[in-house]
Amino acid sequence: MAAALGACRPKGAATSVEPDPDRPVVVEVENHFHGDVIIYFMRGTQRQRLGMVTALSTSAFTFPWRRLGAGGNNRLLAYPLAGARAYASDPLNLQPGQSIKWTLEADLDRSSLVVW
Repeated sequence: MAAALGACRPKGAATSVEPDPDRPVVVEVENHFHGDVIIYFMRGTQRQRLGMVTALSTSAFTFPWRRLGAGGNNRLLAYPLAGARAYASDPLNLQPGQSIKWTLEADLDRSSLVVW
């Protein structure tokens, strides 16, 4: 019976494939802030350090897609080493294979995040 059902599927019909939970999410951070910034991935109140971006430079980091979980309470946090207060991004809503570009401005409240 199962073979007969499989034969009824139209040609070219996609089968659902589970995304690889270890697939890396690339986070590119362009820092226009005039100081060094530590970047964290936040899930709820827990944070994981991704790395540091020096003043007026760009760096890239990764974390596994499985860290996003199903809760939707995921953000990036920019923690300046001196001077300004920390800045959290809007919530992250990503699909497998998507990447993030986060541009930190001199005034961190004007920063922008793009997912593609």
